[in-house]
Amino acid sequence: MGDVSSTQERTVPCAELWEIGVKALQKVGVPDGDARTVVEILLRADLRGISTHGIRRLLMYIPRVRKGLMKAHPRIGVSSPAPGLRLVSGDDGLGPVVGARGMAEAIDLARTLGTGFVGCRDSNHFSAASPYVLMACKERLIGIAGTNAFPTMPPWGGLGNIVGNNPLAIGVPCEGEAPFVLDMAMSVSSRGRMREMADRHEKMPAGWAVDRAGRPTVDPLEGLKGFVLPVGQHKGYGLAIALDILGGVLTGSGFATGVKSIIQQWDEPQHVGHFFIAIDPVRFLPWEDFCARLKALYAILRAAQRVDSETPILIPGEHEDRLEQKRRAEGIPIDDATLETLRGLTAGKYDYEIPKF
Repeated sequence: MGDVSSTQERTVPCAELWEIGVKALQKVGVPDGDARTVVEILLRADLRGISTHGIRRLLMYIPRVRKGLMKAHPRIGVSSPAPGLRLVSGDDGLGPVVGARGMAEAIDLARTLGTGFVGCRDSNHFSAASPYVLMACKERLIGIAGTNAFPTMPPWGGLGNIVGNNPLAIGVPCEGEAPFVLDMAMSVSSRGRMREMADRHEKMPAGWAVDRAGRPTVDPLEGLKGFVLPVGQHKGYGLAIALDILGGVLTGSGFATGVKSIIQQWDEPQHVGHFFIAIDPVRFLPWEDFCARLKALYAILRAAQRVDSETPILIPGEHEDRLEQKRRAEGIPIDDATLETLRGLTAGKYDYEIPKF
């Protein structure tokens, strides 16, 4: 099987990757509308510099679609247990399809009621969390998105892969400013970054991971055999559990070890759960006043004394917004081997090594 990792990169127009992605998904029976939704979410991650959750994820999604672990034609259901609440049953559909439906339902509730909370169950890996909150920001709504994930962390003070890194994103729109976007997983680093460092024979920073006996290590290979650590130590562990409760326990999805790996486990679906919140700020104060107050906050932050006079103080999401504009104009960097494999998917060529992250 071919190796899809490569150090050689090229810049590919977003439209070209869009066409490749949609065709690859259509080839395995995903309807056109759903294929477009998936590729839009994945490419938004690439555009904002989150390449580990971008278009290369199709190399993991498509084999699972072919095995029926991610359904090309899910029968997604939506119920309304109470005003302001909706539950999306994803029927093991592609995560971005289920996730986009969840945020769309939250947006609909916010438009009607001022706020909405939507839980999603029976879903799969949904890429990065920021594309979903940006859906809300586009509608002048505050967006919050969270998901649980395959466990890669131990409980604080314990051993074993029991806790997911369970990402959370918060997005806030503002007229004339890039949306505030915080998108973070609850681990210090991802296993993907550690694997890249191992491939380059580099040491990783202390505090990223421990070995299988729980001892600190700077060897990424030992860290991969062991466990990644939560950001903020016990605080990140607590946040990860909170997100698992909201995304997994509450929605009826898998939680903790009940969430399966997209790469390592091929005998059942992932059982991922998500949640989405949308809030209409104009229910609190006029849009112009809300934006003016946000800008005043940003002005205070930007006026702070700098450690390095050459390095500006940025608002979360500002760098990613600039990168997205640049990549929309110039293209998205992608390694040659991954690009070749993606092109092969459009012709039904599936003999390749699935990436390990």
